[in-house]
Amino acid sequence: MSRRFILAVFTLLASVLDFGEAARILAVFPAVSVSHQVVFRKLTLALNKRGHELFVVTPSPVNDPSLKNYTEIDTSIQYNEKDALPNLIELRGKVDWFGFFEVFEPMVTEQVAQIFEHPDLKKLYDPNSGEKFDLILMQMFTYPGLMALAERFKAPMIGIVSASPQTSVQYAIGNPILHSDPSNWQLDMKIPGPPSWIPWKRLDNFIQTWRFIYYHRTVFLPKHQKIAEKYLGNDIPDLHDLEKNISLIFVNQQGPISFARPNVPKVIEIGGFHVTDNIKPLPKDLKKVLDEATQGFIYMSLGSNVKSNMLSEKARNAFITAFSKLPYKVIWKFEDDQLEGKPDNVIILKWAPQQSILAHPNIKLFIYQGGLQSTEEAVSHAVPLIGFPVMSDQDMNLRKMVSVGVAKKLEITKINEDDFLEAIRTVAGDDGYKQRMLNLRSLLKDKPHDILENAIWWTEHVIRHKGAPHLHSTTADEPWYQRQDMDIIAFLTSLFVISLILSLLVFYKCIIYSIRLFSHPTVKKSKKRN
Repeated sequence: MSRRFILAVFTLLASVLDFGEAARILAVFPAVSVSHQVVFRKLTLALNKRGHELFVVTPSPVNDPSLKNYTEIDTSIQYNEKDALPNLIELRGKVDWFGFFEVFEPMVTEQVAQIFEHPDLKKLYDPNSGEKFDLILMQMFTYPGLMALAERFKAPMIGIVSASPQTSVQYAIGNPILHSDPSNWQLDMKIPGPPSWIPWKRLDNFIQTWRFIYYHRTVFLPKHQKIAEKYLGNDIPDLHDLEKNISLIFVNQQGPISFARPNVPKVIEIGGFHVTDNIKPLPKDLKKVLDEATQGFIYMSLGSNVKSNMLSEKARNAFITAFSKLPYKVIWKFEDDQLEGKPDNVIILKWAPQQSILAHPNIKLFIYQGGLQSTEEAVSHAVPLIGFPVMSDQDMNLRKMVSVGVAKKLEITKINEDDFLEAIRTVAGDDGYKQRMLNLRSLLKDKPHDILENAIWWTEHVIRHKGAPHLHSTTADEPWYQRQDMDIIAFLTSLFVISLILSLLVFYKCIIYSIRLFSHPTVKKSKKRN
């Protein structure tokens, strides 16, 4: 009886857990940004815990020797390329979204070649390696040449992005292109923007969006095609086809804090992976300062890509002067050893335990650059915001936060002490911002399922069925002019123009005929009189 009972319990547990067969997964995450990597890492670690074997290509490895069946290929050399980038804050205002892409393009193109050259990855994709994978998990963010690894291993591919997909990915999978919708990354990236006359602004959005899509498909992808062919052979498929036939894409978006937009079925929302409920204790010295900040404190960080030491002297002085007039303590993530003119109420830290700081009950306000991961953390801890967007999706994230009444958005290239002080006093002093943030947090937590578990289910769904062609949208196979009904519009416009021309010709003939008709008898009468 006991043996039967044990067997029954084991069977029940197996059916509930449903681990299924372990798969071999190659995960490729090239982005040189910790804020991106923490999102991907949560999924790969969960898949490993589920029983799958992971090979992870990343510049930010976890380096945890206790992990089994979890092999990391360290590409941290990529950070050397990133250090050569120009000052991103200075770049804002001088170029539009496309200009930012042009700055990053040489770096990411070089990094794709570096990753292919990595000896540990070379061993895997060598034709004689005998290595096989059941799935390729690929970051979809300006590194398209690496998608060819899915063809090398004849494995289905799942894309993952740590923000909403850029326009080129939206186009590739068949999503509608929304030129002037607030969900578009490329809005507000050019400072000053186009004139306020709305039709002209929409025209500018249209031109900038299609300019980027055209460049991506006709210049950028062919460059990466050549790199992929160099390392994997000339017989790999066109990257355009690999991109549009991806099984599905995990998109780091959550409805309440993102602009709603139509998506094809292969877009699966994830989000908040990296936000933890197990908040680590603050360092003792910092905890003492924050505990004693009975009037409250402000936390400022411009993230891991945009740094406070990139600020111009004018902007830095505006921040310093404004902070000196506040009754609050200010914790400022500042990457230099010294901050000249630092007020007594300001504490600078080269590195800050952000989630632990945001979780502290005395916090009044978070000043940041609009990054999505920081936005998720702020909402999770119900901390109102002031944002200074610089690049990528940061404008879009702040547009959403402002629209729901939990943030103010300022322009970092035009910062002045008075506007900054007014924004701080408004957001920190108005309880409405806090209450709306609490409501937003409640909405964010009200979900029909666990997002991480849902992502694991979809991952294993693709593995079980060796792809997901049933999620493919036929729109992705159509040329651009059919997607936008441009052929129909051109046809109808041609008919209209031809009809208009014919009508004008007929009208002209009628006028001429009428003139001749009425003028002819007059001529005859004049002849008879003579």
